[in-house]
Amino acid sequence: MGIFSGKPEISAVIPAYNEAGAVAPTIVGLKDALAVEGLKFEIIVVDDGSSDGTAQAAEAAGARVIRHPVNRGYGRSLLSGIQAASHEWILIIDADGSYPPAEAGKLLKHIPAFDMVVGARQGKLFWGSYVKAFMRWTYLRLARFVAGEHIPDANSGLRVFRKSAVADMPVMCFGYSFTTTMTLSFLSAGKFVRFEPIEFTDRVGHSKVKPVRDVLRTLQIMTQVMIYYNPLKLMSVAALAALAAGLASGSSTALTVSALFLSTGLVLEALRLRRWDR
Repeated sequence: MGIFSGKPEISAVIPAYNEAGAVAPTIVGLKDALAVEGLKFEIIVVDDGSSDGTAQAAEAAGARVIRHPVNRGYGRSLLSGIQAASHEWILIIDADGSYPPAEAGKLLKHIPAFDMVVGARQGKLFWGSYVKAFMRWTYLRLARFVAGEHIPDANSGLRVFRKSAVADMPVMCFGYSFTTTMTLSFLSAGKFVRFEPIEFTDRVGHSKVKPVRDVLRTLQIMTQVMIYYNPLKLMSVAALAALAAGLASGSSTALTVSALFLSTGLVLEALRLRRWDR
């Protein structure tokens, strides 16, 4: 295998929706970064129904392009790329220029020891305004509660992971929360995950994130992950909430409702443990 002997082979997947202005520099930069590491690699761009020439720009830059006939979302684009990948190790990076491709080398140094290495964004640009920083802090605290581990960046769009590990994920998301789903699922399943600090810059063009919709979907994903991996934790929180509300209102049914939530959690936990024991 020459210079590639003993080194992981990489399939880089770049999801893109109307990113004609940034996708080509991302591809070129990623080619250089992977070549420096001496790795065998392929670069796949998934054009998610773009209308601005994203696919043409990606092809001109030398990437293999998969086209969605309509826009299906960030997570669905990643899944299309992962399914089409030739290699076991998948590197994903956003096409908007916010992740310097050279930062990928920091992640690659930690495979195959880890099942996933996440590029943890740093600095003022990551945290943003006071309002954004509070919302991100709250989000990360919730993610930490779900997974039971410290998480510096749950939804980074630059990460490398095993393709086979994605097939094991019991919860799937086709939208913006796909990377959050990965982070919580890998950690909850006991896989080896490393968070590696990386640089983060301003994106090219306009963000496709829709705050209200995407926040609600993220909360849904967190709930689904807890139901699958730790239902007793979820039901315990519901029981405490019911008890607090009942005591505050003077309701005599508070203890009954709380007991119902806890007993449901115990049953679900028993079923979960039985499933894992098989």
